[in-house]
Amino acid sequence: MYREAGETVLLSVGRFCEAKNFEAIPKICTVLLKRGLSVKWYILGYGDREAQIREAIQAVHMEDFVVLLGKKENPYPYMRMCDIYVQPSVYEGKCVAVREAQLLGKPVVITNYATSGSQLEDGVDGVIVPMDNAGCAAGIAALLRDPARMRRLSENCKKRDYTNSAEVEKID
Repeated sequence: MYREAGETVLLSVGRFCEAKNFEAIPKICTVLLKRGLSVKWYILGYGDREAQIREAIQAVHMEDFVVLLGKKENPYPYMRMCDIYVQPSVYEGKCVAVREAQLLGKPVVITNYATSGSQLEDGVDGVIVPMDNAGCAAGIAALLRDPARMRRLSENCKKRDYTNSAEVEKID
């Protein structure tokens, strides 16, 4: 990952599949850039929708701003380097990558898929934004323009226990 001076790095991680909605990222990124925000969005993963994602990037000329990193054995160095972790999914069960980003103390933005409320506490350890491209971009832009809020989200993530120890105790 490469960062220009003053640039904000966004990261999304997952399979390149319909559920993750990575094809929407180039259009969302376009809106962020039109709003005057300096961003670069990296996508880590692989899957059968890679060609569609590449086509979506090219269709809106976002090759310099949306970068596919491919499959990486260890996503954590990339998560550590990002400023915001974004999960633009249309549906999820329990997204492990979101939890991993929270464990690393990253501000997290997820779309309002059906199980989003079980993934994070909106405004406390992440932000839930509308699923449409404009609403998602507006939510990300609002967070980017509020560094104090980003710090609070990060600090709250660092204070929370995201392990499953309480669930294990229930079983015992």
